Amino acid sequence: MAVGTYEITHDKILESGKKLFLENGYERTNLRAICKGAGITTGAFYRHFDGKEALFSALVDPLINSIEHKFKNATNLCLEELSNGKLAALDYVSEETIFETIDFIFDNFDLFKLLIDCSDGTKYSNFVDFIVDLELDSMEKVSILLRKNNIKINDVNNNDLHIIYHSYYSCLFEIVLHDYSKDEAIRCAKTIFDFFMAGFHKVLGLS
Repeated sequence: MAVGTYEITHDKILESGKKLFLENGYERTNLRAICKGAGITTGAFYRHFDGKEALFSALVDPLINSIEHKFKNATNLCLEELSNGKLAALDYVSEETIFETIDFIFDNFDLFKLLIDCSDGTKYSNFVDFIVDLELDSMEKVSILLRKNNIKINDVNNNDLHIIYHSYYSCLFEIVLHDYSKDEAIRCAKTIFDFFMAGFHKVLGLS
């Protein structure tokens, strides 16, 4: 019974924290309000979390881990296709995964909202840069493989790539910031993909 009570209280704290973080943002949410929403005392809160940021982390870390896993799988798939001489994999994987990404965003919409719009004051406030770093790591591996297979691409400065990727994801995450419907998000994502992919091909010398 004690374990069940602990788990119930834990879930109530998570629910209260998520609701208030979404309403007010991390910085403007205070611990007393979280505790009041969960129906517990401040002392009881500290039996579950070290503080407000630990609660925020508990909410978003599973999503962060899932994103890293998805990037790893997508990169490996792309490398496998390229190893088999399928240069089109650069487009196929990207275009296919962008629509999977929309599904993924809408399956976890509140958590993306927390990371993109409510995380000021936490270590997650640079969430877009985190995504960009994953892209840069993936692109480095792809570039090494292409050159190994004597496929010529332009040598693009990492700072330039950072700006391109950051612009791309900033545009994509507008669907979260402005609460687009899923149909609107799919249409918008396709437009964003077409726009940036054309430019990306030009920069890399693949067009």
